[in-house]
Amino acid sequence: MFKGKSKTDKQSKPQYTTLQNVVYIIKGAWRYDKLVFLYFGLYTVLSAISPFIAIIFPRFILQELLGTKRPEVLLLLLLGFFCSSSIAGFLTAYLRGVYFPHMIKIRFEYIRLHQEKCMTTDFQNTENPEFLNDMQTAFRCLENNSRGVEGLLHSLFRFAGNLLALFGYIAIVATLNVFVLLYLVANVIISYYLTFSARKFEHSKKDEISENDRRSNYLYNIMYDFAYGKELRILGIRNWIARLFKLYKEKRLKIHREIKFKYFKVGVVDVLLLLIREGIIYAYLIYLVMEGRLSIPDFTMYFVTIAQFANWFTTVINDLAYMRAQNLEICDYRSFIERPDIMDSEDTIPIPDGPYEIEFRNVSFKYPGSNTYIFKDLNIKIPAGQKLAIVGHNGAGKTTFVKLLCRLYDVTEGEILLNGINIKRFNKEEYYKLFSTVFQEIKPLAFSIAENVAVREKEYIDYDRVRNALKQAGIWDRVCRLKNGVHTSMLKILDDEGIEFSGGENQKIAIARALYKDGAIMILDEPTSALDALAEYNVYVSFNNMVKNKTAIYISHRLASTHFCDVIAMFENGRIAEYGSHEELMALNGKYADMFAVQAKYYREDVAI
Repeated sequence: MFKGKSKTDKQSKPQYTTLQNVVYIIKGAWRYDKLVFLYFGLYTVLSAISPFIAIIFPRFILQELLGTKRPEVLLLLLLGFFCSSSIAGFLTAYLRGVYFPHMIKIRFEYIRLHQEKCMTTDFQNTENPEFLNDMQTAFRCLENNSRGVEGLLHSLFRFAGNLLALFGYIAIVATLNVFVLLYLVANVIISYYLTFSARKFEHSKKDEISENDRRSNYLYNIMYDFAYGKELRILGIRNWIARLFKLYKEKRLKIHREIKFKYFKVGVVDVLLLLIREGIIYAYLIYLVMEGRLSIPDFTMYFVTIAQFANWFTTVINDLAYMRAQNLEICDYRSFIERPDIMDSEDTIPIPDGPYEIEFRNVSFKYPGSNTYIFKDLNIKIPAGQKLAIVGHNGAGKTTFVKLLCRLYDVTEGEILLNGINIKRFNKEEYYKLFSTVFQEIKPLAFSIAENVAVREKEYIDYDRVRNALKQAGIWDRVCRLKNGVHTSMLKILDDEGIEFSGGENQKIAIARALYKDGAIMILDEPTSALDALAEYNVYVSFNNMVKNKTAIYISHRLASTHFCDVIAMFENGRIAEYGSHEELMALNGKYADMFAVQAKYYREDVAI
C-alpha cells in the first residue's frame, strides 16, 4: 500500500548536538577527501609544538647568559632556536596552504547535496515561502570559508593543535601556582559564555535574515537581468525597484548592527578581564622575583607562558564557542537536506506497460496554505490513445489539472489512476519519464540548440532525432540559417555568440524537446501563446500528426486544438462545464459554442472552421 510522509514529519526539524554534527562533518570529510586527515595529523602536531619553542629556548639562553656564558653552548642554543622556529613555522604555513583547497573541495560536496535537494524536492516546495527561506538559511552554512561546514573543519584543525598545546601550558603554569591556573581558567570561561551568547543571538536572527535576503536577491536579479530591460525602461520602474532594494538592504544593515553591537559588548568585557588578569598575575611574578623565590630565566619563561596561555586558552574556548555556534547552522543545513518529501512513496511498484488510460476519480484539490478549492469532486477518464482538449478561460484550473496529472502536486482528496493504479504508488522519477510536456513558461538553457532539444550532454545526443524534432516543430529552416546550426548557443549568458530567439521560436524549441523525448503521454499546456492564431493552429495540427496513437492532452484558452481532438472538456471555476466532441458541443450551443464563435474570426475559414 501507498504510505506517504505526513505533513508533521516534514515540518519537524531535527536538532543535533555539537558532537553529532562534528561526527557528521568528519564522516563527510573522510568520504570526500581522505588525504585531508594526513594534513590534519601533521598540522596538529606542529602547531602544538611551535609555541613552546619560543618558551623553552629563551629560558635556557638566559640561564646560560646569567651563568657560565659558554659561547659554544649559546651558539648551539641560538641555532636550535632559529632553525626549529623556522622549520616549524614553514611547515605549519605550508600545511595550511596545502589543506585549504581540500577544505574547499569538501564544502563544494556539501553544496552539491544542497543543489541536489533543491532540484529533486517536491515541486510544491519550490512555491512555498517557508521552504525557500529554509533553503536560504541552509546555504549560509556553505557560503564562505569561515562559517558552517568549512568553518567547523578549520576550527577542528585549530582546536586539536591548540588543545594539545594547552596541556603543555597547563603543565608549566601549574608548577608556578595552581591558583594562578584556576584564575586564568575562570577568566576564559566567562569570556566563552559571553562569546557564545553573542553567536547565539546572531543565529536567532537567521529567519529574519533569510527572508530579507531572499527578497533583496530577487530585486537584485531583476536589476541585473537584461530580460527585464524593456520593463525597467518603458514602464519606468527602475526607481521603484531600486528603492525597494535599498529598504531591504537598510533592514539587513540594521540587523547586522545589532549583531555587531553584541560582539562589541563582549569585546569590552574581554578587555577589562585582560587588564585585571594581566595586572594581578604580572604583579605576582614580580613579587616572587623580588622575594628571591623566582629566577630571571624562570620569570621570563612564566611571563611568556602566562601571556600565551591566556591567549591560547581563549582561542580554544572561542573555537568551542564557534563550533557550538556553527552547530546551529549545521543543524539548519541538515534539517533542510534531510527534510523528507511528502510525495515520497514507500513500497513503490513498477509502472505498467502502455498504452495508458488516465482517470481523475473524485478529485478535490486546494494549494497548500489555501482554503480555496481549485477542484471539488472532479471526475474525468482519458482512455488510452485519446486526444483530449481542455479549454476554458484563464483561471479555470487547466494548468492545475496538468500539475496534478504530472504529480507536481498530490491531490487533496480522491485519486488519480494510471491504468487503474493510484499514481502515488509509482516512483516519482520513473513516473515523470512517461510525459513529454510543454508548459506555458518556456525556460531555454544557455547551451546549444541540440542540447536544449535533447536535454543531455553532447556525446549522448542523437542528432538525427534532433533534426527531425526541429523539422516537426517548424523551426528547422530557421536553425539551418544560423552559422553553427544546431550547435549555436541559446542566450548570451555563456557564449557571446549565442542567439536570443523570439518567444514564439523558444516555444517551438520547447515543442521539439517534447518530441525528442517521445514520452508515452503528450501534453501541450498553452505553449503557443506567443504565436499568432494561425501559427498556433498549424503547430497543433503538426503536433497532432506526430503524436499518432499516443494519449495526448492539449490545453488552451484559444481553440486552435479542439476540432481534431476526440473529445473536449471545457473547464469553468474548477469543474467541467461541458464535455463532448467539437460537433457535439457546437450542437449544444452553450459556453463552448459561444467561445468558439468569438475566436473563429482569427482563423482562416477554410482552415479553422
